[in-house]
This record gives sequence, C-alpha cells and structure tokens, in this order.
Amino acid sequence: MIAVVVSRRRQWSGSQRLFWDVVGVAMALWIIGHVGWAYEQLVLRQQSWLRWHTIFSICAGIGPLIALLARPHRGARAGFVAPTAMTIGAYWLFGIFLYSYFVLAPSLLPEAQAAAQGRLLLFVQVNRLMLLAALSAAVWVARRTSWRGTYLRMAVGVALGYVLRLATNHAILRGDYQVGSFHDLAWIAPWLCYAWAAAEAPASPSRVPESDDQHEALSVRLLVAPALLIPFIGYGVLNLASAGNTVDSIRLFLTSMTTVVALGIVTLRLAAQGSELQRVDARLQLLAAATENTADLILITRPDGTFEHANAAFLRAFGYTRGDLVTQRFIDLLEPGMNHLPRDIAAEVLAKGIWRGTIRGRRKDGSTFPAACTITALRDASGRVTHFVGVERDMTDDLALRDQLVHSERLSAIGELIAGVAHEINNPLQTIIGCTELMLDEPTGAHRNDLEAVRKEAMRAGQIVRNLLAFARRGVSDRAPIDLNALVRATTDLRAYHLKQVNIALVLRCAPEPLPVAVNREEIRQVILNLLLNAEHAVVSKADSGTITVETGGDGALHWVEVTDSGPGVSPELRGRIFEPFFTTREVGEGTGLGLSISLGIASSHGGSLTLADSPSGARFRLALPAFTDATVATGGSGIRALVVDDDAPIRKLIVRLLEKRGYEVTEAETGESAMALALDYRPAIVICDTSVPGMSGFDLYRQLAARDAAGAPRFLFIRGDKSSVPQTDPGLAGVPILSKPFTASDLESALVAAGIAAPRA
Repeated sequence: MIAVVVSRRRQWSGSQRLFWDVVGVAMALWIIGHVGWAYEQLVLRQQSWLRWHTIFSICAGIGPLIALLARPHRGARAGFVAPTAMTIGAYWLFGIFLYSYFVLAPSLLPEAQAAAQGRLLLFVQVNRLMLLAALSAAVWVARRTSWRGTYLRMAVGVALGYVLRLATNHAILRGDYQVGSFHDLAWIAPWLCYAWAAAEAPASPSRVPESDDQHEALSVRLLVAPALLIPFIGYGVLNLASAGNTVDSIRLFLTSMTTVVALGIVTLRLAAQGSELQRVDARLQLLAAATENTADLILITRPDGTFEHANAAFLRAFGYTRGDLVTQRFIDLLEPGMNHLPRDIAAEVLAKGIWRGTIRGRRKDGSTFPAACTITALRDASGRVTHFVGVERDMTDDLALRDQLVHSERLSAIGELIAGVAHEINNPLQTIIGCTELMLDEPTGAHRNDLEAVRKEAMRAGQIVRNLLAFARRGVSDRAPIDLNALVRATTDLRAYHLKQVNIALVLRCAPEPLPVAVNREEIRQVILNLLLNAEHAVVSKADSGTITVETGGDGALHWVEVTDSGPGVSPELRGRIFEPFFTTREVGEGTGLGLSISLGIASSHGGSLTLADSPSGARFRLALPAFTDATVATGGSGIRALVVDDDAPIRKLIVRLLEKRGYEVTEAETGESAMALALDYRPAIVICDTSVPGMSGFDLYRQLAARDAAGAPRFLFIRGDKSSVPQTDPGLAGVPILSKPFTASDLESALVAAGIAAPRA
C-alpha cells in the first residue's frame, strides 16, 4: 500500500494528494501497531490488546475515515489543502481522545481491563461501520466522476474487513486469537483493497483551475466541533460518573491537553481563514477595479427593476450620477415605446438563463443610442432570482463603421468598374493624341489650332481617367521626372480662388531654378493639397483671416516644398501624434484623421519624408523628395534598336512612328511569344511592351529575357491602359518604369530616360 502511494504521489496534487497521504500515513501507523502486537505475542509470549501499540492501530483505523474530509472527487483544489489538513488533524485528535478517554485510561485499573477490551473492540467495529457508511455515501456522491471506482474498491475492502472482524472479535473475546492465523485477514483485506484503489485512482490534471465555489473550503464550524466536543465530553463524564481518582486524573489531563491542542488547531485555522479572506478581498477589489474601468456599460438591478449598481462607463454614457439612479428604474432608461422589453427580458432570462439583443438607451438629456446588451440572472441558494446583471456596449461607432464599410465596398465596386473600362478608353485616346502630335509636326501647319484643341481635349479626357484610377487606388504608381516648381504652381492654382474667398492670403515662393523629381504626379499633388487644406483649417480656427505661405527649394540631393500657416500651431503634447491614423483635432464629422498619415506614407514610398518643422508662429510642414538626376541623356539616337509589343495595332504603329521619327531602329510584335523570338534574334536595346498583351504577358516576357541573359537583357519600358499592378512575387520588376496611357511624345521621352536609354531629340 505504502509503495503504491509513494510511486504515484507525483501524479496527484492538492486535496487528492492529501487524501492518499493521510491513507498512507495510516498504513504506516498500522504497521507499527501490528509489529508491536506480533513482537509481544511471538517474542515476549505476552498477549494484550491494551498496550502502547494499540494507539498506532487506532490511528490507522481512523485515518481512512477522516481522509474522506479531503473530498478528492471534487478536484485537486490546491488552495484548500492547508485548511483541510487542519480539519483532518483535529478529527484525528478527537478520535485519539475518545480512545484514550474511554479505553486506555480505564485499562490502567486491573479490574477494568476486561471491560476496556470490550470497549476497544466496540470502538474498532463502530469505526469500521462509520467508514463503510462514509465510503458508500462517497460512491453515491461521486457516481458521475472518475473517483467512483476508487471509493467502490475501498468500500469493498472495508465491507469484507467488517464481516471478517466479527469472527476475529469473537476469537479475541474467547482468547483463541493467534498471530498469522485466518483472523488476520480482518486487518489485511481492507489494506489490500486500499492498495488496489490507489493503483487505479485517477491522476490529477496537469493544470488545475482555482475553484470559486464558496463551499469548497471546509467550514470553520466543522473544525470547531472537535474543539467543543472534547471538553464537553471529557468534563461532562467526570461530573456524571467517577471512575476512581487515578482514572479521573488521567482523564482530566487528557481532556485538558487535547482541548489545548484542539484550540491551537482552531487558532491556526482562523489565521488561515483570515489570509483567505484577504485573498478573496483582494480579488474582489481587482474585479471591482476591472468592472469600473472597462469600456462596457455594466449595471445590476433588483428584480423590480431598481438599480443596485452601475459602473462609471454606464454613468458617463447615460449622463446620470449614482444619486440619480436611486430614483430610476431600468425601464426609465429605455427609448419610449420599449416598455414591454423588461418583461420580455425577465421571462427569457428565467426560461433560458440569458438574454441577448439590441436596445435603445435614453440618456438624461433625452437623446438615444443603440446598444448591444447581454443580461443574466443571479440566484440565491434556493434558486430565487436576486439580481439581474446587464452588460451593454454602445453601438453608435460600430454602426458608423459598418456604414463606412458598406460605403467602402461600394467605392471598391466602382473602382473595379473604372479599371475595367480604363484600358478600352485609354487605347483610343492614345491613338488620337499620338496621331495629333504627328500631324502637328508636319511643316505645313494646316489646321494647327484645331489639332492643338484636339490634343488638349484628349489629354484632358486621359487625365480624367487617371484621376478616376487614382481614386480607385489600384496598383502601384507610375513615376516620371517632373519639375517640382511646376507641380506646386499647378496645385496651388486649384486652391487660390477658394482661399481668396475665405479671406486667406496665399503666398507662393518658388525656387528660380528647376527642381526635377521622379514622382507620381497625382500622389504628390494629393500630399500638397492635404497640407493646404490643413493649413486652411488651422487659419480659420484661429481668426477670420490669415496667411498661407508655400515655398520650394533644393540643395542638389533633396528638393522640398514647405507649407506654413499663421494658425495656432501644434502644441508640444500633440506633435508626436499628428501623423497617427485617425488622429484629428477637428470636430466630429469634419475630418477622418487620415490626411497626414496617408501623406506620410506617400512621401515615404517616394524615398522622401514629411515632417513638422519648427516655426516661430503657426505650423510648418516640409515635404522633401530625392532630386532626380540623369547622366544618360544624349542628343543622338541613331543605331538604338527598339522592340514595340502591343496587341492594339493603331497604338503599336503609333509608337513605332514616334520612335522612328527620333532616330530609333524599331521592330514590332503583337504577342509576347512573337516578341520573345524577335528579342532573341533582333537583340534590341529596349523593349516597349504593353503589360496586358495576350498569351505571354509583358511581365512574363521581362522575366524570361532576364532569366536567359541577365547581363545582356534589354532595358524595359512598360505601358498600360489601366492601373494593373506589378506582381509582388518579383521584386526586380519594381525598378522598371511604367508609362500610363494616354501619353504624349514628351512623356515617352521622359520614360525612356527613366529606363536608362538615351532619349534622342528629333
């Protein structure tokens, strides 16, 4: 038995380990007692059932009974081991007291030994009967747990030992008992079954959650019972019947000593109870703090709808104070017309245990708001509902976010539609612009004004398509060299008239020399517009008039534009947050808080920066971009071979004519496969390829040519009619310039420069 407990002890924890520890200790005490009996009978040739070894056997018999106080079937419950162990110790002491008081003390008188032996046998048999009853009850209580089999095996052993003990007691009373005889099975059978039960007992789980059951810890009143019964029995018997001065003195000493020990155990238990109360109080304070600081609205009402408690978030949301809620009921905080809701909620909570739904709360000022609500009931020990607990969440922001998501989905659908038709629109526009430019280059100059008007309107239509595609935010941006001064002038012209209308002076100071940068025109224009709009808002928020200053400059490596306003500036505590998404100082509904964060992302994607610079007054934002430099530009183009790939014949022929007019040797292909064969044979210096040619796409053509001969592969210039993205699976494609249709001859020359090919002049 002891070997089984020791070998499996690490598999148990908490109260389950305590249970088997007590049973194991009882077994060890039983061994000591029975070794003493055997020694006296076999060695000393004496036989007495009322010697020193009896106390060990009595303790062993009591052990399994009081071990059940650990209630291992309820789980490990590690937090309750100490108080349970104290209770077990108190009842063990009580059992020893009863034995010592009624059996051991009277046996000291020779004339009372026969009666004492009879009381001993009765004491043992009553203990066995109580243990059998307790184990039978445990089997029933634990019938739905894995410990039922353990209790049942122990109960079988106790029942078998109880029956055998009847014969053993009869032999003892006759004086026929001998060590090693059949009668020893009365002691051995229960312990064998205990060993069987220990070997098959379930192990404790590896992770034991802390129990919150208020009945888990054994009550202090259960522990106090032995401390009260010991003096009550001890002193009561002394007053009722005297057994002689010697026995009475021993009984008085036993009563006093065990009472003191029992009171000591009670004192320790009360101290532990105080620690438990402190732990529970600290946990309650933690839960209260969490409840008060959560963003959810928490309320507790009585069954009649009056308020017991509401957390701080609830008070803020409804605009009430705790004093106001004393005179309010739950129905008073609902939108008019929802008077039936409290009855429906109470009925569903009583039937299903919980209610979930959406309500409309009414604030103190009369305004209403939607809230998702979950309500449950708190019940007492008899099952009667004592309180209702509700957790609400303001749905105003969630509904606004849902509407924004729906709006975004609609915009996404519009973007898909725009992308689908952009290619079909840009191709004919490209043909119109290209042919117009070729006609304008004719020396006759006939109808020149009309041709200029056609080109201008075609470019305008192309810009409209590009703006729509930029709105749809599809794909990566195409970048081309541009003068930052010209872009700033064009952008400020868009806002100049409006700023004049709101009495804001716009001061523009551009650098005298050109400031070339390789950027996406629409994206950088968006950044400058965002800075102008923010400056306008800052000026208007401070006064009825003011000034916005826009300056450009450069140092050779970086070119920049600065926007300075005469507004209130940015406070030090907000300087670190102005670029955060959704952060805004404007009123609700006046801004999304995304302007500066998007602008910062655009600047970073161009290799530049957007910063808030120091300013003596107002705010000054600085957009810095890398300067564009090109050392490959030349004036001659004879002998440069080019391959044009496009499935649209008019555009393909147009690009061929534009390149041939500038001195290139050009060949053309309609598909990617034919372009692959021509490129391997013709060895062009540059391939101008539409990204969406049928069959092998322009991207695939680029990859295959680069894979065949990375060092000798031709330069590439992609053209596209929509905003098709560069595949992210090949980072090398990110460095290839992309020219969006419709484009002019000068746009083509700039793109050739960006591709690293000399742009010859006609």
